[in-house]
Amino acid sequence: MVAPSRVRGMLLCHAGPHRLAFHAHEVASISTPAGRAAASARRAFQAPEGATRVLVSATGGAVGVDTLEIESETHPVLPAPPVAVRASGGSLQGFVEVQGKLWPLVGLVDFERFLQGLVGEAA
Repeated sequence: MVAPSRVRGMLLCHAGPHRLAFHAHEVASISTPAGRAAASARRAFQAPEGATRVLVSATGGAVGVDTLEIESETHPVLPAPPVAVRASGGSLQGFVEVQGKLWPLVGLVDFERFLQGLVGEAA
């Protein structure tokens, strides 16, 4: 997938101490983890599972995160190295600088698929 050159409307999330940004338009709803099966974003960082919020895509895929906040400003997208894109299962679209920090910008559906694939690797 070609990374957009600019992005407007993101959810800035934490998975433990790690940062992730998702396109707001990819999130159909936000729920609590109670009663919803969701892959924890912490899995990508080899951290214990956990989440306080679940981002749900229009197709029903879900990713659990610890915190989230809405970022409505437009930001340029910095390209990701191809090796990082491959290591993320193609979910990494680039990086955005927000609040003086770099946030990896990932596609929600692709990231959820990547997280599900990590379960098989651990077995």
